[in-house]
Formats: sequence, C-alpha cells, structure tokens
Amino acid sequence: MSSPPLEVLLIQVGTKTFGLPLAAVRYVARVASDFRSSGSEREDYFVFEDEPLAFVSLWDTLGQPSAYAEYDAMQAMLPQRRQDHLDWMAALEHSLRSGTPFAKARSPYECAFGKWFYAYRASDRRLSLLLAQFEQPHAIIHGLADRLLGMAENGQQAAALAEFETARATTLATLMQLFDSTTQLLIELQRRIAVILGSGAQARALGADAVRDIVLVPAERCKTGHGSGPTNGLLLLDDGSLVPLIDWAAL
Repeated sequence: MSSPPLEVLLIQVGTKTFGLPLAAVRYVARVASDFRSSGSEREDYFVFEDEPLAFVSLWDTLGQPSAYAEYDAMQAMLPQRRQDHLDWMAALEHSLRSGTPFAKARSPYECAFGKWFYAYRASDRRLSLLLAQFEQPHAIIHGLADRLLGMAENGQQAAALAEFETARATTLATLMQLFDSTTQLLIELQRRIAVILGSGAQARALGADAVRDIVLVPAERCKTGHGSGPTNGLLLLDDGSLVPLIDWAAL
C-alpha cells in the first residue's frame, strides 16, 4: 500500500517559502504590530487563547529578514522626515522675521525626504497611491522659501509672513497628515503571523510573514531526512519548485 499524501501549509519567511505539516497546525493568528518578533529583543512567548506559548522567530531561526523589513525601516524613518519639515518651516519663519540667511534645502529634491521619495517605488498599490499625494504639498512647501524671502527682501515682510501663516495652516497641515496616514498604513501592511502548532508541552508559536497556500504533496515527492538545522525534508511541488519542510517539533 502506498503512503498517503502529505497536507502542507506553505508559509512565507522573508523571500522564501517553507512547509509545515498541516496536521500539526492548530491555528494561524495575526501578530500585533508592537510584538517584538525578531532580533535581540524578540518576545519569548506568544499568548494564544490566554495561554503563553513558546515563540520561535522563523526569521532568526532560518536567517531570513522579514518580507516587511522595508516597511519597518520606512516606519522608523518617517517621523524624522516629518519633524524635518516642521523644523524647515520654523527656520523659514525665523529668517523672514529676523532677516538671517536661510540655509535649508530649497528644492523638494534636495531634502532628505525628497531624496528618498523620488527614488522609492512602492510595490503595494495602497502605499503607492498614498505616497503620490505627497508630491504637490511637498513641492509647494519648498517653493515658499524663494518666493517669501524674495518678498521680504523687497519690503513686503508683512505680506510674506501672512502667506507663510496660511501655508502653515493649510499645505503644511496636509503634509503632516500624509506623514501620519502613511505611518498608520505601514502598520496595517505588516501582517505578520504566528502559526500555532502542537499541544501541551510541545505547543509553540512560529513567527512568519504570511500564509502562501495549502497543498497536497504525494508521498513520492516528500523527501524526509533531506535537510539540515531546522528543516528535515524537501517537498517537490506541482510547479517544480523545492520547498524545505520545517522540523517544527525540534525548534
């Protein structure tokens, strides 16, 4: 009698796909955005149904950076770029009132955010559409410097300051809201998961980026004992790709 096929949960860790035996999987849970899922400060336990389960970071175990690493970096970068523009406006106001030279970037392409913005291409459609909304207000803000400083130099300081206050209440406020909305969207886009496996003392939660599929792999295409470290087998999928099978019980 031939061996039965193996039902496999395919998960994504970084850019790679790995398999877990579906029979051992109890649940796939969402991981909260503030849960420390990898690195030196990663959590030791994941709470599932009020039970703390040993947490295994597959990113660390398999040596794979998260698929959302670029979102992590962006989420860390945006608050500073937001503050940069508040500081930029404060410096412009100071120059308008005092007549001191204005030394910050006047071109929207030259500030730190602009250099990143014009080089970055988002793969997610929602993020791409949101980022596209930055271009106009960002360019308008940077365009204030030449125009308002020119007005002040020509004896129109009061008019320049009035226009500055209008821009701060409208265009700058729009730009700030875009920074805040983008930060919130990045949190939503990071849909890391915890795969709950086993029961009792063997129960654990494995951190991964996403579920890819559930597949049925014929026994002749399941090669156990072919692997090292956290994997103990190879699966040959219908599309011809080889997927490592994770030895979850040994983690």
